[in-house]
Amino acid sequence: MARPNTNKEYKSICVSDMSFHNLFAHLRLWSVAMVGLIADLLTKRWAMTHLIDETGREKPMAIIENYFYFILGQNAGGPWSIAEGKTGFLIGGSLMALVFLLWIFSTSHYKHWVCHIALGMLLAGALGNLYDRIFNDGKVVDFISVDLHVRFANPWPTFNIADVLLTVGVGILMIHLFRHSDGQAVKQNGKADEDS
Repeated sequence: MARPNTNKEYKSICVSDMSFHNLFAHLRLWSVAMVGLIADLLTKRWAMTHLIDETGREKPMAIIENYFYFILGQNAGGPWSIAEGKTGFLIGGSLMALVFLLWIFSTSHYKHWVCHIALGMLLAGALGNLYDRIFNDGKVVDFISVDLHVRFANPWPTFNIADVLLTVGVGILMIHLFRHSDGQAVKQNGKADEDS
């Protein structure tokens, strides 16, 4: 295959490889994002109706006694109640994060499906908690409580499906970026050896 002769030709080839222009890349991203968002919103609605009694008091549900519970909580801040009560700041941060995630997707290669799955999970998590902050008086609905009986997780702060998606999505994205950057370094080293 002939190599492009001008920078303009090279740029056009790179742009054509970007996920923004590829239908299947969009399907991967948005299908994961929509499934994750629907799962988050439905489980939060379930928690709001099943984890309180007729008087409005909390009604915890033990899944694994002493370790794993469903218990309703509402967090007016970020993780570990950071920036509690600063709803405008948290909404602004969420919107900036969404723009950044879409930029990563748009500039990624259309074949990087692992990256697209991770970004879909991150979008779902960010949108799920953003929905709560906008439509639930600035409070995010949490209902999953885990107690590992160790100092740093005794118990772990209550969380939700959106938080799970965010955590797993970040992990997958970091692994993808590490593997991709490592592969690029190997290719560059191989090219340098050929040129020397």
